[in-house]
Amino acid sequence: MKVDDATLEAIMAAVVRRLAADVEAAAPGTTTGGWGGAEGHACTTDARPVHAVDRPLFEAALPKLVALTPSQIAVGRAGNRFKTDLYLRTREGQADARDAVHSEVDGGWARANDCVPLQTRARDRHEYLLYPNQGRRLDAPSRATVEGYGGTKPDVQIIVGDGLSANAITVNGAATLAALRRAFAGRGWRTGATFFVKFARIGVADEIGVVTGARATVILVGERPGLGTGDSLSLYLAVNPKLDQDNAEKNCISNVRPIGIIPAEAAAQTVTILTRSFERGVGGVALGLGWGRQ
Repeated sequence: MKVDDATLEAIMAAVVRRLAADVEAAAPGTTTGGWGGAEGHACTTDARPVHAVDRPLFEAALPKLVALTPSQIAVGRAGNRFKTDLYLRTREGQADARDAVHSEVDGGWARANDCVPLQTRARDRHEYLLYPNQGRRLDAPSRATVEGYGGTKPDVQIIVGDGLSANAITVNGAATLAALRRAFAGRGWRTGATFFVKFARIGVADEIGVVTGARATVILVGERPGLGTGDSLSLYLAVNPKLDQDNAEKNCISNVRPIGIIPAEAAAQTVTILTRSFERGVGGVALGLGWGRQ
């Protein structure tokens, strides 16, 4: 039986009323306490049960499976649909992802992290999302700024781009950038100026690397968010940069965040990949470096 939108909204409203009633019954007069509003508290939910599968055949195995991944598993079902709790959590995750896509980095972030601020040809977030190529080239003033560093020939040109999740830069960008700087300094690699690019796509690193004459580029960029992953970063590495360099010639380290690859580990992996790239003069697929291969 198909459930129409009106029925679905009624079910959701009933669940919310029941939750509010439970809170009121537990602590009369505190229905809104901790739910946001004037007190400014973040919304929180009770921890999920280990699993929500009704009458499981192998219940002892479910906690082990759940512990292996942050993915939504062992969540149970109501008929052939999600349970209401999971449905609401999924909608929340979708809202987080949409917010991340439309987020922007604070104007003072670049200076606070010793970066030279730049912008692509995209005039605003809307244009950036609609026309990807606008995010792959610098606007005229930014191009002129980078040309001021032309021919500096750093070993590794570091670039930070807001990408498709500016929230990821706000939350995890500073720690990841600091870890990269420490790791590169430890190898004795010159990095020169660090650039922060607003409305950036990965390809903007090609232009910057060519202008500065870099031996390699590393762009730290906000990933396209999925459910509950609006704070995830990726690092894209390229040696011998050139305009419109094929992504097959680049290496990627993704899911850089506290519950994924921590900044120090991402920086160490970057050094490992670039060291091999410098030795062989190639990167990406031709490098032959991947999980489980040495």
